Parts: sequence; structure tokens; C-alpha cells
Amino acid sequence: MKNISLLFIAFAVPSLALAQSDTLWTAEIISIFSKAEEFRTKADSMALDVESASDYLQKDSRFILKQYTPGSVVTSSFGGATSEQSRVLWDGIDISSMATGVLDLSLVPALMLSTDAIVDGMNGGATAAMGSMGALNINLGQKSGRGTTTTVGASSIGGRSFNAHSWGSFSKVRYQSILRYNTSANTYPYTLGSLSGRMEGNDFGDLSYLQRFSGRVGKSFWVSDLWYTQSEKNNSGSVIGPGYVNHLEDETVRFKYKVKRDNHQLKLFASQEWQAYTDTMSVLSIRDTNTFGQFTGQYVYTGKRFDAQLTFNRYSAAGTNRTAKTSMPQGQVIFKVKKQIHVVSRAALYQNKLYLSSYALYTKTKQGWLHQFSAGTYYRLPTLNELFWNPGGNLNIAAERSYGAKYSFELGGQTRLRFTTDQLYYDQMIQWAPGNNGLWSPQNYYSVYTGTTNISLNKDFFGQHHDANITHQYSRILDVASNNPNLIGKQLIYRPALQAVYTIEQPLPIGSIMLRAYYTGLRHTLRDNASTGELPAQGWCDLAYSLSGKDKRWQCVLKIENLTGAQRQYYQYYPMPGRTYLFNFKLHS
Repeated sequence: MKNISLLFIAFAVPSLALAQSDTLWTAEIISIFSKAEEFRTKADSMALDVESASDYLQKDSRFILKQYTPGSVVTSSFGGATSEQSRVLWDGIDISSMATGVLDLSLVPALMLSTDAIVDGMNGGATAAMGSMGALNINLGQKSGRGTTTTVGASSIGGRSFNAHSWGSFSKVRYQSILRYNTSANTYPYTLGSLSGRMEGNDFGDLSYLQRFSGRVGKSFWVSDLWYTQSEKNNSGSVIGPGYVNHLEDETVRFKYKVKRDNHQLKLFASQEWQAYTDTMSVLSIRDTNTFGQFTGQYVYTGKRFDAQLTFNRYSAAGTNRTAKTSMPQGQVIFKVKKQIHVVSRAALYQNKLYLSSYALYTKTKQGWLHQFSAGTYYRLPTLNELFWNPGGNLNIAAERSYGAKYSFELGGQTRLRFTTDQLYYDQMIQWAPGNNGLWSPQNYYSVYTGTTNISLNKDFFGQHHDANITHQYSRILDVASNNPNLIGKQLIYRPALQAVYTIEQPLPIGSIMLRAYYTGLRHTLRDNASTGELPAQGWCDLAYSLSGKDKRWQCVLKIENLTGAQRQYYQYYPMPGRTYLFNFKLHS
């Protein structure tokens, strides 16, 4: 793996030197509707260069992130969805694994998050490719002119980071090159209740390389993107059972090509991922290898009366426990009934079954404010692992069906307010559970109701910028399809009822200072909501000082995370770091 990475860098660096949703749907279609934006402090702007998407998105309460320790695999959910229902798109192409259903956000560079990357409108009706409650649409933004930035960072828990970003043009072709490397020994003292010690053996390292070329041929605009990631992560076990080292290697190559002319767009996407997981939690050392492949072709037409999209997907999964291939053609039409009313219908053919869904959207705007209401039906299709995993796959598993409504209100001006609430009922929720033969297998386990409300407010006063966002979630299991009625009325696991983030940025005569406070409410980790599986509510805050030179030729940030050393954890018996110091320095030319 390391030799492969070095060989890849040897190929990539000359390029740097030369230059110095199932929702099925694209950002172009979504962009006409309500969507959340974010305010970035000066410290946030620096964080984009060195942080992963999962680290950066902690500043938004709508994201429910779960990880063992810093740098570990991160699963996310947002908009009331589960992690499998929450999709990640790359410029409108769903890149969440069709084999596992999720994408590790710790391997996505934060540089690929635009200020309006979060698309949580319409109950997910216009977002990802599996009937979700919402989607994160990542993309590499366009750069004008030419320039080069180099950013380095270090942390007190052994973290080291490097990012080189260059852009410019040759002939009539624009280019961008990004090389990002992040590693950490990830060692730190911890206190968890009456337990104390030192976390070790959770080191990680990841490499990302992005290369973009774009240009025009006649009236057509084209863009090609190459995105390569390689990572290695270790997990030494929890503080209750330490010493069982698990090692995960992951390597992925993704390529996307887009050409646009007038009202027509064509996108082609291909990816190949290789994983190896070594488990030493028993006397045997078990090694599990997997490969995932995807090819997607997508055509988008944008018209006055309707927008249309046709997508063809080809997925493959192979490795230790299953071998599978499947195709999924999809189609969507947005009918523009009136300026305020849109009706969306879509269909997907998957595993020889046709899935239909639709929703209606009403939007009313006046100067300074917006109302939006949507209602419809959606679905999540089974993953290849849920269908074909050996042993335990279930070819008879049904898709999750959901019915929901969402209301959004936005107020602009000096005080910017956004309120959203969505209500969703979904049936035949897919869960892995023990079967009659003792093997774990996916089952259409129960029916669930969720209600999610988010309020965000930002305003400038007294020379400061204040930004607050708070998310409340209500989830209850309404019915079960097994002999365990004790689950009825229980909350879904790993979902805090309340999550909030508050940010203040204060300009100073020299530099600026940022204070950010976080709160995450109690979470259940056991399906029966037993008290032994509860993660208590936790709060902490970060303090950052930012300084830049003339014309921003150089910038630096000194940041103290978890300023008060509060106890916090995302998973049982895996304490996160206490007070941590970080320093980032950036040169721009």
C-alpha cells in the first residue's frame, strides 16, 4: 500500500510543480429551491485546507457524526435520516457505496465543501440516490487567475498535516491540483467517569490527490476530475478491552467528466475502491478484503416547463464475503406547474423491480423571506451487502418506504433566520438482526416515525458576528416485525434529542478571535434504550486566534479544542481527547 502511494505521488507531484438522491438528483435541479448556507469564520477558512469533511461539519448541528477516535471511520446522518439514508453526492452523482450504503466522511477533504453544500430541502425528495432525508453535495469550486497555497499544521496529540493547492491555466485549459496528507499518532490522556489512562494504538494516516482540468470547445463547457484517496487506520480497542488491534486499509480512485452545452449536460463517473480489514480480536488473525466498483452515466436537460434527468448506474462488489453485480437505470422529471409549484416524479429499476415515488413542492417568496412546503413518498433500496452477504444476505429484503412532509421558513436581511421542520414515517426499516438459524441477516425490522426541527440564526452586532444553530430530533419505533415488542416506543440509537452549536467571531486590532461552543444531548447505543448503553449529554468549546499578513500572503491560526477539558465521546468506552492545541500556517502566492 505504501509503495503504491509513493508511486502515485511520484506521478502526481510533477503536475503540481508544472502549475504551481435514493434520491437521484443533482445540484443544478436542487439549486432553485430553499437550501441552507453557512457563515465561515477566518479560522474556518483555514480549517478547510487541513481538515476532513467530518471534522469540519461538527460546526453544523444538523449532522449527527459517530466515530471512535479522531481520524477513525466516520458515519453520518442528517435531516432525520439514518446513515444509510443520508447520501453523499459529488457534483450530483451519488458516490455513497451501494455495497455498504455509507461513505466515510473522514476521507473527504473539507476543501470539497462549498458554502451551500448541505442540501436538506424537500425531505430529501430532490437529493440523493436512495430515498433519503437529505444529501451532502460536495464539489471542488472553480478558481480564477493563478496561484499556489501551501498549508502545514500540527497538533498536541501527534497530528501532522500538509496541503499543497495550485491553480492556473495553460493554453485555454484551466487546472487545479491539490495534494493533501494528514497523519496522527493520536495519543492522549483520558478520563472517563472513574476510568483514566492514555489512549494509544489509534494512529492513522490518509492521502488525497485531486486533479481538475476544464475548458471550452465552441459553445460547450467541459470539466474532468480525478480524485484519489488512500488511508490506513488502527483501532486498539476500547478502554474496557484494549490491546485488540484492528487495521483498516482503504484505497479509492474516482474519475468524473462533465460536458455542458445550453440546456444539456452529460456526466460520466467511474470509481474503484479496495479495502482490507485485519482483525486481531481473537486468537486468529482474520483478514477481510473487498473491492467496490461503480460506473454512472447521467444526462440532464433543463427547460422552461420541465427538467429531466436520466441516469444509468452499474455497481459491483467482490471480496471475502460476497460477489455481486447489478445495474440501476433511473429517471426523474420535475414539472414546473407554476412558478411556485413543482411536481417531481421518479422511477428506478433495481433487482428486476420498479420503484416509483413522487412529491410536490410549493414555494412562496416575498422581499426578504421565503415559505416552502413539500410532501411526498420516498424509498431506500437494499445495498449489495444486505442482499448478497455470505452468510446472512437476504434476497427477499424489501426496500424501505417512507412518507413525509417538510416546511421551511427563511428570513433575510441583517438578521438571517432559517426554520425547518420535517416529519417522516418510514416502514420496513432494514436492520441486521439474528435470524432463526442464529446467523445475523438484514430484516425489514420495524416502522419508525421521526420529526426533526432545526433553527439557525446569524447576526452582526457590537462588531461581532454571532451564529447559532440548534437541532431537535424526535424518533420512535411504532411497530416491529419480530417477536420483540419491547422495542415499540423506543428511540433510534445514536440520535441525540438535542444538538446545538454557537459561534462568536470578534475582530481585534490585530487578528480575530473565535469562540465556538458545542452541546450534544443524551444518546442511546442499545436498541432497547437500556441505561447501560446511554452516552450522557456533553458540552465543550473551542477557542481560535487568527492572524494574516498583508494581502493575506500568509495566515496562521492557533486553536485550542475542548478548552475546558470536558469529557466527551461518540461511542461507548472510546473517550475523545481533552484539551488539544493545534497550529496551522498557510503561505499564498
